[in-house]
Amino acid sequence: MKKLNLFNVAFLLMPILISGCKIDIKNIERPEKIVSMRQVVYDTDTYAKLAELWQAYYDEFPSEDAYANWMYAARYAGLENYESLLKEGVNKYHANPTLLYLSALLKHGAKNNLEAISLLERSVALDPTYLDPWFALAVDYMGSGNMEKADAAFRKLLEEGAISEEVMDYNYNVITLLDKNAILITNGDNDTYPVWILTRILKYRPDVTVVNRSLLNSEWYPIHIIKNEGIPNYITQSELNDLRNETFEKMKQRKIKIPPMGPFSDTLLTQIVKLAEKENRPVYLSATLYSTEVIENYKNDGADFGLVTQIVPQNKNYSSQLKEVINKWLGEFRTAGLKSWQLNYSTKADAGKRLTLNYAGALSSLMEAINKYVPEKRLELFNWYKNYILNLIPAEKVDKMSSAWCKSTDIKEISDWCKSKNYIK
Repeated sequence: MKKLNLFNVAFLLMPILISGCKIDIKNIERPEKIVSMRQVVYDTDTYAKLAELWQAYYDEFPSEDAYANWMYAARYAGLENYESLLKEGVNKYHANPTLLYLSALLKHGAKNNLEAISLLERSVALDPTYLDPWFALAVDYMGSGNMEKADAAFRKLLEEGAISEEVMDYNYNVITLLDKNAILITNGDNDTYPVWILTRILKYRPDVTVVNRSLLNSEWYPIHIIKNEGIPNYITQSELNDLRNETFEKMKQRKIKIPPMGPFSDTLLTQIVKLAEKENRPVYLSATLYSTEVIENYKNDGADFGLVTQIVPQNKNYSSQLKEVINKWLGEFRTAGLKSWQLNYSTKADAGKRLTLNYAGALSSLMEAINKYVPEKRLELFNWYKNYILNLIPAEKVDKMSSAWCKSTDIKEISDWCKSKNYIK
């Protein structure tokens, strides 16, 4: 995933009275509810502040809900004492669904993770309307080899509307662009769960296989995608065990911290790409990928199609491919979610709004190629941009993203618009 910029948020905190260094707690109102980063994304400092506010609120008005919000914020803030605080909370409020869910996440991702599954199943049994645990359950069921239950979890997320329409549409549009039997490398929740749902449950583009880069760091997933997802046999269990042991030993000896994308993901990704290349199977990198040297090297050598970069094969005609991509963009993309009230009136921190900005970034990155290879589609693409994306761009970014269109001064409608915005004189 292209790493998204994080924004600060206005806190729901009334003016506080300060006497010396003490805060008058009675003047603090209930802070903002903490929700999954699948829905709202803040930076670490903001989550640390929210954790502080929820702790103060809990101290004055103790309740299991306040403690759960405090722990959710503390998790995203990465507080050092988070695990011990969470354990205290579970001991005190042992039937709180959120605390059980957060406890399960500490064990999440292990092979055949019965303990995490038990906690998650208890959480959803206590509150059937609480959907966060279903995301983790889907992955843990996969890790235990129970694909029937994993699909049931995906179906639950779909039926309950756990994933917003604009996020589902975005992922539909991404896989619409891919060649047959493609492998799509993704990064996190909002570019992976929807693809699983689309390909496995809705049977749209079932030929596409998603490989989640983050999960490649787990013990079970690298082999799972060979046995269950049709990925070429790029590694054996014995080779994987050796890789993990050797890597951990080197990190321990050299006192190296675990990198943000994990210690194994790019190594295993490289092996997948090499074998796919031998089999001439298409491989794409999602625009949502966090950047590393490995990813940047692939992108530099690949074919940029905005929302994805094709890195295998590399022997096709880019001009004809780009024309096909643009025709699909204009003729087959789903856009209802981009017009939703919820999206258009959400804050900058809304995860769906952040994801949709990839459309603007994609068109901007493709502008030179569009001008060269498909100039006849510029006006139609420009109108698409104005109709669906322009109003979603934060004010501080809109000039930079919109001015990219103003090189098309030979098109009167675009030129006049650019002049009206003072992008050109």
